[in-house]
Amino acid sequence: MSTNPLSSSAILQQMADALPTHPQGDTTSDLSSSHEALALFTHACMASLGFRLLGFDEDKLEEAKCHELAPRLPPNWNASFNTYAFVYAHQQSALRFVIRTDRMGGKAEIRGLGIHDERITRAEVTIKDFISNAALPVRITLDGEGAEDRSNLTQKLQNVFISQSRIEDLASLIKINIVQKLLPSLQKEGYEESPDDRVAREDADEAGRRPPRQPMIPVPLPEPAQPHPYADPLNPPPRNPVPAGDFPPPGFEDPYDINRPVRDPLHPGLSPFGNIGADDLNPPGLGPHDPLRPSLGIGGGLPRPGGGRGMHPTFDDPLFGGPGGEGEIYPQIPPGARYDPMGPGGHPRLGGRGRGGGPFGGGFGGFGGGDII
Repeated sequence: MSTNPLSSSAILQQMADALPTHPQGDTTSDLSSSHEALALFTHACMASLGFRLLGFDEDKLEEAKCHELAPRLPPNWNASFNTYAFVYAHQQSALRFVIRTDRMGGKAEIRGLGIHDERITRAEVTIKDFISNAALPVRITLDGEGAEDRSNLTQKLQNVFISQSRIEDLASLIKINIVQKLLPSLQKEGYEESPDDRVAREDADEAGRRPPRQPMIPVPLPEPAQPHPYADPLNPPPRNPVPAGDFPPPGFEDPYDINRPVRDPLHPGLSPFGNIGADDLNPPGLGPHDPLRPSLGIGGGLPRPGGGRGMHPTFDDPLFGGPGGEGEIYPQIPPGARYDPMGPGGHPRLGGRGRGGGPFGGGFGGFGGGDII
């Protein structure tokens, strides 16, 4: 049965093989900090899966030197402080891959990028959850002659981690968030993607191809209530529009049909109540038919047949037996009687036909003649 390349034993052995050769007479440590341990662990995972180291800067590769020293790392692998970068290639892909580990306080971020793919993968690690600082720094054992003794180096590296299960958890984290997104369907003996890992990778690929979401547009508030809504079938237009050029009277309802045209076909131009007081709605002296200021323009007019419609009657008003009341028959009024309307807007009327005088008797406004007042 093939061995899992990301098992704890395989990764620890790969870390021990990757540490550079310790120079004779050098008293410094080989692995000094938890961030160096995390960067070395990440490199061990990539190397175990067949990734080939090309250098530490994508613009300045050291492929020949790395190939000569493999599986050892060049001595300058940890030359930068708190930032560690590795450039890789893989025989199953034409891309080059950059893996970078950055320290951010008590955490570290592992980022991966396929050059010319421009999709960055990330894994966030809380260092204290995986690495024990008590086992650091790590130094390769030297014998009496100054030669390296790496026989116990794997155990020293294992002590750097909290437990063996934490090693496997960290390897799984790098596998799911970095390797599977950079190189999907990687073929390696003993390596396989679990169904959950495959679904996670497919979701990540779909999310990368999906266009960015548009910001949500807030639902507009409803229109404020209108006092006269448009096209309201329950609110028909007024039946008596103001004639063009005239002064519009104040608007009011007409429940008793005061302004409604006469229904008598014999008198089509006469309102039921004579429209008495209609001209009083106009300002004094500015109405179009003001009898006190006759003129041809605004503020007066020529006297009209039948008298005016205001509070100032003229001599042709039916009150004085003028043309407006001659020959008119009102069957609801007894003959010879004078009828004064109770409501606004009506002309005084005479019952039957008049006898050529005023309503108070023969001649101009006299009494006698037998008329009923």
